[in-house]
Amino acid sequence: MKITDIKDPKFLKKLNEKELIKLSSDIREFLIDNVSKTGGHLSPNLGVVELTIALHRVFNTPKDKIIFDVSHQSYVHKILTGRASRFDTLRQKDGLSGFQKRSESIYDAYEAGHSSTSLSAALGMALARDMNNEKFNVVAVIGDGSIQNGLCYEALNQIGSTQSKVIIVLNDNDMSISKAAGAFHNHLDRLRISKGYEGTKTKTKNVLYKIPYIGKYLVNSVHKIKHFIKKAYTKEGFLFEELGIDYLGPINGHDFKKLEKYLKKAKEAPEPVLIHVITQKGKGYRYAEEDTTGKWHGIGPFNKQTGEAIKADDGKISWSEVISSSLDRLFNDDLVVITPAMETGSKLTNFKNKHPKNFIDVGMAEEHALVLANAMSLEGKIPFVSIYSSFLQRGYDEVVHDIARMNSHVIIGIDRAGIVGADGETHQGLFDITFLLPIPNMIISAPKDSIEAANLIRTAMHTNSPFAIRYSRNSIDYFKTDIKKLKVGSWETVMEGNDATLITYGDFVNESIPLINKFQKQGINIELVNARFLKPIDEECFKRICSKNKPIFVYEESMEIGSLGSYLKTITNKDITIFGVKDKFVLQGQRSELLEELELDIPSIYVKIKEVLDNVRVRK
Repeated sequence: MKITDIKDPKFLKKLNEKELIKLSSDIREFLIDNVSKTGGHLSPNLGVVELTIALHRVFNTPKDKIIFDVSHQSYVHKILTGRASRFDTLRQKDGLSGFQKRSESIYDAYEAGHSSTSLSAALGMALARDMNNEKFNVVAVIGDGSIQNGLCYEALNQIGSTQSKVIIVLNDNDMSISKAAGAFHNHLDRLRISKGYEGTKTKTKNVLYKIPYIGKYLVNSVHKIKHFIKKAYTKEGFLFEELGIDYLGPINGHDFKKLEKYLKKAKEAPEPVLIHVITQKGKGYRYAEEDTTGKWHGIGPFNKQTGEAIKADDGKISWSEVISSSLDRLFNDDLVVITPAMETGSKLTNFKNKHPKNFIDVGMAEEHALVLANAMSLEGKIPFVSIYSSFLQRGYDEVVHDIARMNSHVIIGIDRAGIVGADGETHQGLFDITFLLPIPNMIISAPKDSIEAANLIRTAMHTNSPFAIRYSRNSIDYFKTDIKKLKVGSWETVMEGNDATLITYGDFVNESIPLINKFQKQGINIELVNARFLKPIDEECFKRICSKNKPIFVYEESMEIGSLGSYLKTITNKDITIFGVKDKFVLQGQRSELLEELELDIPSIYVKIKEVLDNVRVRK
């Protein structure tokens, strides 16, 4: 059938195995074709085609709830629930979200963008269902990387305790974004090679049931027998069953017969069940199948024949590469780079290869990464925690309670700050300033270019306080010069002017230069100030700006509430105009499109500044 003709998943129940295999192949081709044009999370979705089809065959959605953890692997789910005809809009402005979205479809039971929320959400829905005396299934599909996060352990603990019926599908592809790591990953490794366990357990139960009179009682008392079988096949007990969650698997996640057999078994079980499914990330596309770096986890537009990325060769490199290169240039034995599973995204692979003993990937565990860094700093190391702005939200308590309160020498590299774009509201880096500014002892900075970035890292390495350096997802020119230490709190006047002052930082500094030039051509001279330190501010410079009694504008790629501009307004009686993001979540789209919609693009800022200056002239 034509993929774009799919309206809902009901048709799946009528297909035979041959037709299901053909459908899987067609969906993979559809995904490759579309994601090659729009970009997106390709490998995770290629790996769950059969699993998603089987879920919709066995369960009756939308009455039964399917929650995809992170939900970046929900493209197949979107296709099967009638959204294939809009796939050319995937991750585009006003188009399909790259994640589950409740406003998009009644089949999207929950929304996520960060990892490890699915088990708590599934239990919440199951408990509400039980309280309401309703009958439906709640299924959480979670990856082997996501399940390592501490939030999942909290949920697993209560799922086992309450015994409320939740079905957990552990999608194990031996990867998170890049290669998975950690003791839990090693535990799953052992389970992957223990396929004899499930068959032996089932055979043992069947034999016991046949014993007259006492068979069913023996089955209900086989806890010790199960432990014997487990140890025989895995050399250790199962974590999940110790928590009170029945374990099924591991099974082939690309075998429809096995998938449906075990999904039905889980559906019929009265207690919580975890099905361990082994899948191949990137299945069906050679370049993605062979990837061990995480390149194909999330990818921009590419040539599907060659696998080559389609992007302008303008000589620019990403801010992440700039920061990673600067860390390498400034390396010493005390510097330790820590990442919560973002080695590839934050371009840290070269650093890891050159300095393996000074690189730590903690997996999807932002809170752990920050406390780990804090403790290492107390023992004389200089930790640099590379973490996306969006994911730093998850470590807020650790920044406040541990790092800042102890005034520890931890450097936080806030990657993907500002408007991120296609991943939408769950990934926009618009909140880090608002929640970091009020925290005592924090130093917050934002470089305008690669030279200033290296200078700020060096400054941070020689400043014994918590030090945040925020940088965007943009690409910039990379220049190498001598690296120098900056005065903490110092601002920089980029362009002189006495008619008004525009204070900004980060990418907006260089992006504002054409704006200032445009006003200069009209005889209006606006001072452009690079507020590279958002905290502490350059008090001397700010007093000088205020003393001119001219209009002051603060231009920020951040939420307006809690911004640098809002802080500056509290410490002066001067009128300050703030250009920032209003009180709303910013959806997906290209950065240029979103800035225009938010009226933060240069043409919009020009109109707003001109209006203020014209009003000043009129009042005079």
